[in-house]
Amino acid sequence: MGRTVQYHRAALRRHDPGLWLAAGLVGLSLLALAAILSVLAQQALQAFAPTPVAQLRWRGDGGEQQLLAAVVTQDAHALVVRGSEWQRRGAEYRRIARADLRQIDWPADARSLRLRDGREIYLRGDSAAQAPDGSRLAAAEIVEDVASNRLGRTEATGLMLRRAWDFVSGAAQGGGVFPALVGTVVLVLLMSVLVMPLGVLLALWLHEYAGSGRGARILRAAMANLAGVPAVIYGLFGLVLFVNDIGGGLDALLQSATPRWGGGGLLWSALTLALLTLPVVVIATEEGLARVPASLRHGALALGATRAEMLWRVVLPVARPALLTALILAVARAAGEVAPLMLVGAVKYAPALPLDGEFPYLHLSRQFMHLGQSVYDLALAGGDVPRDMAQAHAAALLLLVVVVGLNAAAIVARNRLRERARELAV
Repeated sequence: MGRTVQYHRAALRRHDPGLWLAAGLVGLSLLALAAILSVLAQQALQAFAPTPVAQLRWRGDGGEQQLLAAVVTQDAHALVVRGSEWQRRGAEYRRIARADLRQIDWPADARSLRLRDGREIYLRGDSAAQAPDGSRLAAAEIVEDVASNRLGRTEATGLMLRRAWDFVSGAAQGGGVFPALVGTVVLVLLMSVLVMPLGVLLALWLHEYAGSGRGARILRAAMANLAGVPAVIYGLFGLVLFVNDIGGGLDALLQSATPRWGGGGLLWSALTLALLTLPVVVIATEEGLARVPASLRHGALALGATRAEMLWRVVLPVARPALLTALILAVARAAGEVAPLMLVGAVKYAPALPLDGEFPYLHLSRQFMHLGQSVYDLALAGGDVPRDMAQAHAAALLLLVVVVGLNAAAIVARNRLRERARELAV
Protein backbone atom coordinates (compact mmCIF):
# COMPACT_ATOMS: atom_id res chain seq x y z
CA MET A 1 0.00 0.00 0.00
CA GLY A 2 2.82 2.39 0.92
CA ARG A 3 4.61 1.69 -2.34
CA THR A 4 1.42 2.35 -4.31
CA VAL A 5 0.97 5.74 -2.62
CA GLN A 6 4.59 6.66 -3.30
CA TYR A 7 4.18 5.62 -6.95
CA HIS A 8 1.10 7.82 -7.41
CA ARG A 9 2.83 10.77 -5.72
CA ALA A 10 5.83 10.38 -8.03
CA ALA A 11 3.49 10.21 -11.04
CA LEU A 12 1.74 13.40 -9.96
CA ARG A 13 5.08 15.16 -9.52
CA ARG A 14 6.15 14.10 -13.02
CA HIS A 15 3.02 15.69 -14.49
CA ASP A 16 3.26 18.86 -12.40
CA PRO A 17 3.56 21.89 -14.76
CA GLY A 18 5.46 23.81 -12.12
CA LEU A 19 8.08 21.08 -11.97
CA TRP A 20 8.59 21.17 -15.74
CA LEU A 21 8.73 24.97 -15.68
CA ALA A 22 11.39 24.90 -12.98
CA ALA A 23 13.37 22.28 -14.91
CA GLY A 24 13.14 24.41 -18.04
CA LEU A 25 14.39 27.50 -16.20
CA VAL A 26 17.30 25.52 -14.75
CA GLY A 27 18.15 24.29 -18.22
CA LEU A 28 18.06 27.83 -19.61
CA SER A 29 20.29 29.01 -16.78
CA LEU A 30 22.82 26.29 -17.53
CA LEU A 31 22.73 27.14 -21.23
CA ALA A 32 23.27 30.82 -20.43
CA LEU A 33 26.25 29.95 -18.22
CA ALA A 34 27.70 27.72 -20.95
CA ALA A 35 27.22 30.51 -23.51
CA ILE A 36 28.97 33.05 -21.28
CA LEU A 37 31.87 30.67 -20.69
CA SER A 38 32.11 29.93 -24.41
CA VAL A 39 32.18 33.61 -25.40
CA LEU A 40 34.74 34.48 -22.73
CA ALA A 41 36.93 31.52 -23.67
CA GLN A 42 36.77 32.40 -27.37
CA GLN A 43 37.75 36.01 -26.70
CA ALA A 44 40.42 35.03 -24.15
CA LEU A 45 42.14 32.74 -26.66
CA GLN A 46 43.16 35.83 -28.62
CA ALA A 47 45.46 36.78 -25.73
CA PHE A 48 47.34 33.47 -25.87
CA ALA A 49 47.01 32.21 -29.45
CA PRO A 50 50.08 32.57 -31.70
CA THR A 51 49.56 35.34 -34.22
CA PRO A 52 50.61 34.65 -37.84
CA VAL A 53 53.28 36.95 -39.24
CA ALA A 54 52.91 38.33 -42.76
CA GLN A 55 55.15 40.21 -45.19
CA LEU A 56 52.96 43.05 -46.48
CA ARG A 57 53.30 45.42 -49.39
CA TRP A 58 50.63 48.08 -49.94
CA ARG A 59 50.00 51.49 -51.44
CA GLY A 60 50.07 54.14 -48.72
CA ASP A 61 50.03 57.93 -48.52
CA GLY A 62 53.79 58.15 -49.06
CA GLY A 63 53.89 55.64 -51.87
CA GLU A 64 54.48 51.91 -51.70
CA GLN A 65 55.24 50.60 -48.20
CA GLN A 66 56.44 47.29 -46.80
CA LEU A 67 56.14 45.82 -43.33
CA LEU A 68 56.69 42.54 -41.53
CA ALA A 69 53.88 42.41 -38.98
CA ALA A 70 51.48 40.17 -37.10
CA VAL A 71 47.97 40.05 -38.51
CA VAL A 72 45.64 40.69 -35.58
CA THR A 73 42.30 40.59 -37.42
CA GLN A 74 41.22 40.49 -41.03
CA ASP A 75 38.03 40.46 -43.04
CA ALA A 76 36.96 40.99 -46.62
CA HIS A 77 37.64 44.74 -46.48
CA ALA A 78 40.75 45.33 -44.37
CA LEU A 79 43.53 43.92 -42.23
CA VAL A 80 44.61 45.11 -38.79
CA VAL A 81 48.30 44.41 -38.23
CA ARG A 82 50.74 45.00 -35.39
CA GLY A 83 54.32 45.95 -36.13
CA SER A 84 57.36 45.42 -33.94
CA GLU A 85 57.21 47.15 -30.57
CA TRP A 86 60.30 49.20 -29.75
CA GLN A 87 58.78 50.79 -26.67
CA ARG A 88 57.09 49.01 -23.76
CA ARG A 89 53.34 48.66 -24.48
CA GLY A 90 53.81 50.86 -27.50
CA ALA A 91 52.21 48.57 -30.05
CA GLU A 92 51.88 50.09 -33.50
CA TYR A 93 48.61 49.01 -35.15
CA ARG A 94 47.80 49.70 -38.76
CA ARG A 95 44.62 49.22 -40.72
CA ILE A 96 45.33 48.31 -44.32
CA ALA A 97 42.47 48.27 -46.80
CA ARG A 98 42.26 45.26 -49.08
CA ALA A 99 42.00 47.59 -52.05
CA ASP A 100 45.43 49.10 -51.25
CA LEU A 101 47.10 45.77 -50.58
CA ARG A 102 49.57 44.79 -53.31
CA GLN A 103 51.03 41.63 -51.86
CA ILE A 104 50.77 39.51 -48.73
CA ASP A 105 53.07 36.56 -48.01
CA TRP A 106 53.29 34.25 -45.03
CA PRO A 107 57.01 33.46 -44.85
CA ALA A 108 57.87 30.18 -43.18
CA ASP A 109 61.02 31.67 -41.63
CA ALA A 110 59.13 34.46 -39.84
CA ARG A 111 59.85 34.67 -36.08
CA SER A 112 58.02 36.37 -33.25
CA LEU A 113 60.19 37.39 -30.28
CA ARG A 114 58.81 38.33 -26.87
CA LEU A 115 61.14 40.22 -24.54
CA ARG A 116 61.27 40.56 -20.77
CA ASP A 117 60.17 44.19 -20.85
CA GLY A 118 57.00 43.38 -22.81
CA ARG A 119 58.13 44.22 -26.32
CA GLU A 120 57.30 41.97 -29.27
CA ILE A 121 59.50 41.94 -32.35
CA TYR A 122 59.10 40.21 -35.72
CA LEU A 123 62.03 38.95 -37.78
CA ARG A 124 62.82 36.67 -40.67
CA GLY A 125 65.34 33.86 -40.75
CA ASP A 126 68.29 33.90 -38.37
CA SER A 127 68.70 37.67 -38.35
CA ALA A 128 69.42 39.20 -34.96
CA ALA A 129 66.95 41.55 -33.34
CA GLN A 130 68.19 45.06 -33.90
CA ALA A 131 66.67 48.30 -32.61
CA PRO A 132 66.34 51.42 -34.76
CA ASP A 133 69.45 52.88 -33.07
CA GLY A 134 71.54 49.93 -34.25
CA SER A 135 71.87 48.16 -30.89
CA ARG A 136 71.30 44.42 -30.69
CA LEU A 137 69.28 42.57 -28.12
CA ALA A 138 71.01 40.17 -25.76
CA ALA A 139 69.82 36.57 -25.71
CA ALA A 140 68.96 36.91 -22.01
CA GLU A 141 66.30 39.51 -22.88
CA ILE A 142 64.38 37.08 -25.11
CA VAL A 143 61.84 34.96 -23.24
CA GLU A 144 60.05 33.46 -26.23
CA ASP A 145 61.09 32.82 -29.82
CA VAL A 146 58.28 31.34 -31.91
CA ALA A 147 58.06 30.51 -35.59
CA SER A 148 54.35 31.36 -35.74
CA ASN A 149 53.76 30.35 -39.36
CA ARG A 150 55.27 26.87 -38.92
CA LEU A 151 53.41 25.81 -35.78
CA GLY A 152 51.25 22.72 -36.00
CA ARG A 153 47.99 22.31 -34.11
CA THR A 154 49.64 20.41 -31.26
CA GLU A 155 52.47 22.94 -30.93
CA ALA A 156 50.05 25.88 -31.08
CA THR A 157 47.85 24.31 -28.39
CA GLY A 158 50.86 23.73 -26.17
CA LEU A 159 51.99 27.32 -26.66
CA MET A 160 48.53 28.64 -25.75
CA LEU A 161 48.37 26.49 -22.62
CA ARG A 162 51.85 27.63 -21.57
CA ARG A 163 50.97 31.29 -22.10
CA ALA A 164 47.69 30.86 -20.23
CA TRP A 165 49.50 29.24 -17.30
CA ASP A 166 52.07 32.05 -17.27
CA PHE A 167 49.20 34.54 -17.24
CA VAL A 168 47.51 32.82 -14.29
CA SER A 169 50.68 32.02 -12.35
CA GLY A 170 52.19 35.48 -12.73
CA ALA A 171 55.12 34.45 -14.92
CA ALA A 172 53.91 36.41 -17.95
CA GLN A 173 55.11 39.88 -18.88
CA GLY A 174 53.40 42.40 -16.66
CA GLY A 175 53.00 39.91 -13.81
CA GLY A 176 49.82 38.14 -14.93
CA VAL A 177 46.83 37.87 -12.62
CA PHE A 178 48.20 35.62 -9.88
CA PRO A 179 48.23 38.42 -7.25
CA ALA A 180 44.66 39.32 -8.19
CA LEU A 181 43.62 35.65 -8.00
CA VAL A 182 45.13 35.28 -4.51
CA GLY A 183 43.56 38.53 -3.36
CA THR A 184 40.12 37.54 -4.63
CA VAL A 185 40.12 34.08 -3.03
CA VAL A 186 41.51 35.30 0.30
CA LEU A 187 39.00 38.16 0.39
CA VAL A 188 36.01 35.89 -0.29
CA LEU A 189 37.10 33.35 2.33
CA LEU A 190 37.71 36.04 4.96
CA MET A 191 34.37 37.67 4.16
CA SER A 192 32.64 34.29 4.59
CA VAL A 193 34.29 33.75 7.98
CA LEU A 194 33.12 37.17 9.13
CA VAL A 195 29.57 37.21 7.78
CA MET A 196 28.35 33.66 8.45
CA PRO A 197 28.50 33.64 12.29
CA LEU A 198 26.95 37.09 12.52
CA GLY A 199 24.25 36.30 9.96
CA VAL A 200 23.36 32.97 11.58
CA LEU A 201 23.16 34.47 15.07
CA LEU A 202 20.96 37.30 13.84
CA ALA A 203 18.67 34.87 12.00
CA LEU A 204 18.44 32.68 15.11
CA TRP A 205 17.44 35.66 17.22
CA LEU A 206 14.84 36.79 14.71
CA HIS A 207 13.24 33.38 14.24
CA GLU A 208 13.63 31.73 17.62
CA TYR A 209 13.48 34.62 20.09
CA ALA A 210 12.12 37.82 18.52
CA GLY A 211 9.04 36.18 17.05
CA SER A 212 6.67 38.52 15.24
CA GLY A 213 7.07 41.61 17.42
CA ARG A 214 7.32 45.13 16.10
CA GLY A 215 11.10 45.24 16.48
CA ALA A 216 11.50 41.98 14.58
CA ARG A 217 9.23 43.18 11.77
CA ILE A 218 11.17 46.42 11.48
CA LEU A 219 14.47 44.54 11.39
CA ARG A 220 13.21 42.11 8.73
CA ALA A 221 12.00 45.02 6.59
CA ALA A 222 15.37 46.72 7.02
CA MET A 223 17.17 43.56 5.92
CA ALA A 224 14.98 43.24 2.85
CA ASN A 225 15.66 46.87 1.91
CA LEU A 226 19.40 46.64 2.59
CA ALA A 227 19.63 43.68 0.20
CA GLY A 228 18.79 46.06 -2.65
CA VAL A 229 21.15 48.92 -1.74
CA PRO A 230 23.79 49.54 -4.46
CA ALA A 231 27.19 48.14 -3.61
CA VAL A 232 28.99 51.46 -4.01
CA ILE A 233 26.98 52.83 -1.07
CA TYR A 234 28.49 50.13 1.11
CA GLY A 235 31.89 51.15 -0.23
CA LEU A 236 31.37 54.75 0.85
CA PHE A 237 30.13 53.57 4.26
CA GLY A 238 33.20 51.35 4.67
CA LEU A 239 35.49 54.18 3.60
CA VAL A 240 34.09 56.53 6.22
CA LEU A 241 33.61 54.09 9.10
CA PHE A 242 36.36 51.51 8.69
CA VAL A 243 39.14 53.26 6.78
CA ASN A 244 38.88 56.88 7.96
CA ASP A 245 37.43 56.53 11.46
CA ILE A 246 38.60 53.17 12.80
CA GLY A 247 41.72 52.81 10.66
CA GLY A 248 42.75 56.42 11.08
CA GLY A 249 42.15 56.14 14.81
CA LEU A 250 44.35 53.03 15.03
CA ASP A 251 47.16 54.79 13.15
CA ALA A 252 46.91 57.75 15.52
CA LEU A 253 46.86 55.44 18.54
CA LEU A 254 49.88 53.48 17.30
CA GLN A 255 51.59 56.72 16.21
CA SER A 256 52.31 55.21 12.81
CA ALA A 257 54.47 57.43 10.57
CA THR A 258 52.81 56.05 7.41
CA PRO A 259 49.13 55.12 7.08
CA ARG A 260 48.80 51.41 7.78
CA TRP A 261 45.22 50.84 8.84
CA GLY A 262 43.95 54.18 7.57
CA GLY A 263 44.91 53.55 3.97
CA GLY A 264 42.50 50.73 3.22
CA GLY A 265 43.26 47.04 3.35
CA LEU A 266 42.08 43.45 3.31
CA LEU A 267 40.26 43.58 6.66
CA TRP A 268 38.23 46.68 5.83
CA SER A 269 37.32 45.24 2.42
CA ALA A 270 36.18 41.95 4.01
CA LEU A 271 34.09 43.80 6.59
CA THR A 272 32.51 45.96 3.89
CA LEU A 273 31.56 42.88 1.86
CA ALA A 274 30.32 41.22 5.03
CA LEU A 275 27.89 44.10 5.58
CA LEU A 276 26.95 43.92 1.91
CA THR A 277 26.06 40.22 2.11
CA LEU A 278 24.64 40.17 5.64
CA PRO A 279 20.99 40.69 4.54
CA VAL A 280 21.29 37.80 2.06
CA VAL A 281 22.67 35.48 4.74
CA VAL A 282 20.04 36.46 7.32
CA ILE A 283 17.08 36.05 4.96
CA ALA A 284 18.27 32.69 3.56
CA THR A 285 19.12 31.33 7.03
CA GLU A 286 15.79 32.37 8.54
CA GLU A 287 13.93 30.68 5.70
CA GLY A 288 15.93 27.51 6.38
CA LEU A 289 15.15 27.66 10.09
CA ALA A 290 11.46 27.97 9.30
CA ARG A 291 11.60 24.67 7.38
CA VAL A 292 12.91 22.69 10.37
CA PRO A 293 9.99 20.54 11.65
CA ALA A 294 8.54 21.71 14.93
CA SER A 295 8.42 18.09 16.11
CA LEU A 296 12.21 18.06 16.34
CA ARG A 297 12.16 21.09 18.62
CA HIS A 298 9.40 19.66 20.80
CA GLY A 299 11.11 16.29 21.02
CA ALA A 300 14.42 17.80 22.11
CA LEU A 301 12.75 19.96 24.75
CA ALA A 302 10.68 16.99 25.98
CA LEU A 303 13.88 15.01 26.50
CA GLY A 304 15.19 17.69 28.85
CA ALA A 305 17.39 19.76 26.52
CA THR A 306 17.58 23.47 27.15
CA ARG A 307 16.56 25.86 24.42
CA ALA A 308 20.19 26.65 23.62
CA GLU A 309 21.07 22.94 23.43
CA MET A 310 18.05 22.32 21.22
CA LEU A 311 19.15 25.05 18.82
CA TRP A 312 22.81 24.00 18.78
CA ARG A 313 22.39 20.22 18.59
CA VAL A 314 19.12 19.80 16.69
CA VAL A 315 17.98 22.87 14.76
CA LEU A 316 21.30 24.05 13.36
CA PRO A 317 22.46 20.58 12.17
CA VAL A 318 19.16 20.09 10.34
CA ALA A 319 19.35 23.62 8.89
CA ARG A 320 22.94 23.25 7.66
CA PRO A 321 21.84 22.97 4.00
CA ALA A 322 20.15 26.37 4.37
CA LEU A 323 23.34 27.79 5.90
CA LEU A 324 25.33 26.60 2.91
CA THR A 325 22.71 28.08 0.61
CA ALA A 326 23.21 31.40 2.38
CA LEU A 327 26.96 31.03 1.93
CA ILE A 328 26.52 30.32 -1.78
CA LEU A 329 24.40 33.43 -2.24
CA ALA A 330 26.89 35.52 -0.25
CA VAL A 331 29.86 34.32 -2.30
CA ALA A 332 28.00 34.89 -5.57
CA ARG A 333 27.11 38.43 -4.48
CA ALA A 334 30.50 39.40 -3.10
CA ALA A 335 32.99 37.74 -5.46
CA GLY A 336 32.19 39.98 -8.41
CA GLU A 337 31.83 43.28 -6.57
CA VAL A 338 34.43 45.85 -7.56
CA ALA A 339 33.06 49.33 -6.81
CA PRO A 340 33.16 49.11 -2.98
CA LEU A 341 36.59 47.45 -3.00
CA MET A 342 38.16 50.27 -4.99
CA LEU A 343 37.24 52.57 -2.09
CA VAL A 344 38.39 50.44 0.85
CA GLY A 345 41.49 48.50 -0.17
CA ALA A 346 41.76 47.12 -3.70
CA VAL A 347 44.50 48.67 -5.86
CA LYS A 348 45.77 48.24 -9.41
CA TYR A 349 49.24 47.15 -8.31
CA ALA A 350 50.05 45.82 -4.82
CA PRO A 351 53.69 45.48 -3.70
CA ALA A 352 53.03 42.24 -1.75
CA LEU A 353 50.43 39.52 -1.42
CA PRO A 354 48.03 39.60 1.53
CA LEU A 355 48.89 35.95 2.22
CA ASP A 356 52.53 34.83 2.29
CA GLY A 357 55.10 32.93 4.34
CA GLU A 358 55.97 35.79 6.67
CA PHE A 359 54.44 36.05 10.13
CA PRO A 360 51.54 36.64 10.73
CA TYR A 361 51.03 35.07 7.27
CA LEU A 362 47.65 36.76 6.71
CA HIS A 363 48.30 40.51 6.56
CA LEU A 364 44.95 42.17 7.20
CA SER A 365 46.23 45.74 6.80
CA ARG A 366 47.74 45.23 3.33
CA GLN A 367 46.15 46.51 0.18
CA PHE A 368 45.51 43.83 -2.42
CA MET A 369 44.64 43.19 -6.04
CA HIS A 370 41.29 41.82 -7.21
CA LEU A 371 40.27 40.03 -10.40
CA GLY A 372 37.27 42.31 -10.90
CA GLN A 373 39.43 45.42 -10.80
CA SER A 374 41.95 43.74 -13.11
CA VAL A 375 39.16 43.23 -15.64
CA TYR A 376 38.25 46.91 -15.36
CA ASP A 377 41.84 48.11 -15.71
CA LEU A 378 42.61 45.87 -18.67
CA ALA A 379 39.39 46.69 -20.49
CA LEU A 380 39.30 50.46 -19.97
CA ALA A 381 42.65 51.71 -18.70
CA GLY A 382 45.14 49.76 -20.82
CA GLY A 383 47.35 51.24 -23.51
CA ASP A 384 47.22 48.31 -25.94
CA VAL A 385 43.51 47.94 -26.63
CA PRO A 386 43.35 44.68 -28.68
CA ARG A 387 45.76 42.80 -26.43
CA ASP A 388 44.40 44.22 -23.18
CA MET A 389 40.81 43.45 -24.15
CA ALA A 390 41.74 39.83 -24.80
CA GLN A 391 43.46 39.64 -21.41
CA ALA A 392 40.43 41.30 -19.81
CA HIS A 393 38.26 38.48 -21.15
CA ALA A 394 40.78 35.97 -19.80
CA ALA A 395 40.68 37.59 -16.34
CA ALA A 396 36.85 37.65 -16.46
CA LEU A 397 36.82 33.96 -17.38
CA LEU A 398 39.12 33.19 -14.46
CA LEU A 399 36.90 35.18 -12.08
CA LEU A 400 33.82 33.31 -13.28
CA VAL A 401 35.63 29.97 -12.85
CA VAL A 402 36.60 30.94 -9.27
CA VAL A 403 33.01 31.90 -8.40
CA VAL A 404 31.55 28.77 -10.01
CA GLY A 405 34.17 26.60 -8.30
CA LEU A 406 33.47 28.01 -4.85
CA ASN A 407 29.73 27.70 -5.38
CA ALA A 408 30.03 24.17 -6.76
CA ALA A 409 31.98 23.03 -3.69
CA ALA A 410 29.34 24.55 -1.41
CA ILE A 411 26.51 23.00 -3.45
CA VAL A 412 28.04 19.51 -3.22
CA ALA A 413 28.43 19.88 0.54
CA ARG A 414 24.88 21.23 0.85
CA ASN A 415 23.37 18.30 -1.06
CA ARG A 416 25.14 15.79 1.18
CA LEU A 417 24.00 17.58 4.31
CA ARG A 418 20.48 17.81 2.95
CA GLU A 419 20.26 14.02 2.70
CA ARG A 420 21.40 13.70 6.31
CA ALA A 421 18.86 16.30 7.37
CA ARG A 422 16.08 14.36 5.66
CA GLU A 423 17.10 11.24 7.56
CA LEU A 424 16.92 13.16 10.84
CA ALA A 425 13.53 14.64 9.95
CA VAL A 426 11.97 11.25 9.19
